[in-house]
Amino acid sequence: MRPLVGIRVLELGRVLAGPFCGMLLADIGAEVIKVEPPRGDDARTFGPFVDGASAYYRLLNRNKLGISLDLKRSDELTVLQRLVERSDVLIENFRPGTLERLGLPVARIRELNPRLVIVSITGFGHSGPLRDLPAYDLLIQAMSGLMAATGPLGGDPTRSAVSLGDLVPGLYGALGALAALYDRQRTGVGRHVDVAMLDGLVSLLESVAMRALHTDDAIVPLGNDHALSAPFGTYRTADGEIAITIANDPLFVRFAEAVGRPEWPRDARFATDAKRALHRNELRTEIEAELAALTSEQALARLRQAGIPVGPILGVREALAQPQALARAMVVEEEDGFRTIGSALKLGDPPRAPQPAPLLGEHQELIEGWLAESPRT
Repeated sequence: MRPLVGIRVLELGRVLAGPFCGMLLADIGAEVIKVEPPRGDDARTFGPFVDGASAYYRLLNRNKLGISLDLKRSDELTVLQRLVERSDVLIENFRPGTLERLGLPVARIRELNPRLVIVSITGFGHSGPLRDLPAYDLLIQAMSGLMAATGPLGGDPTRSAVSLGDLVPGLYGALGALAALYDRQRTGVGRHVDVAMLDGLVSLLESVAMRALHTDDAIVPLGNDHALSAPFGTYRTADGEIAITIANDPLFVRFAEAVGRPEWPRDARFATDAKRALHRNELRTEIEAELAALTSEQALARLRQAGIPVGPILGVREALAQPQALARAMVVEEEDGFRTIGSALKLGDPPRAPQPAPLLGEHQELIEGWLAESPRT
């Protein structure tokens, strides 16, 4: 039995952050009821399309039940309120103030169901001077400092290829929901989990933030290099590039021996990780001179034999097709044959095919029939 079987999640999510949070909980057994407006989640209009349906929407809304409600109508708002009364978790990533305009502020939701865990994902959270502003991923990446530290050496700030500004708070939302559910076992009362997209990305700045807080270093894009370690980046071979990641001195000694340059660790420029970082360009020149005689495949084989953490640079299709990803069920088929990304959480459950994302309002009669028969809990 999956861990969250018996937990009911009411998802008022749209597009990415909220639906991703709901998907994570659905993947580990929660019953997730997705509420959409009559026109549907905007994500239904995002390509690519498979058999007329958005593959983007299908990824984020698998394993869910679907109902459509026009929350501007009092009778359908009543349906939502009855779902609130019978749920364990509510996820919403509306623009700030939307719940209040619907007549369902957090205080009112608390009255309807004191045990409910409420997960709110907004751009800037429920406090601070920017709390009422709308936000999208690009805006959050720009304001978090992440873009300023990302990009080609000497280049302009660069957005991550995936929407980290939405995905990271979705992860935090799922983690917060689990923590609040655990706490509810002790207190009998739910919590309001306040997740800000900006907070989520700022929290990931790790070494970049520590340098900003505790040094006078300029924080600028370094391409694929690491600011604090070397060799830690991508390096040219005879026929391409490979990724090499070394962050301690004993490993560098083994690396130097593997490429036929055992004297490197005795060079004052390369003797320690910190010194290598300061002289990364000189070290790169030396390394690439040695790798120039090897193909990427030859270099990877030699370095892996020496226990050096290295890897190829794969395209997205190559990454999805690599044996390791397939062995870990990171590409799976849903019950109707639709291929999608698998769950990164491996909890010992036997593999199972995900349920396809619901059609708009697909489970309307089922859910409303259950509400009519189910006593209030």
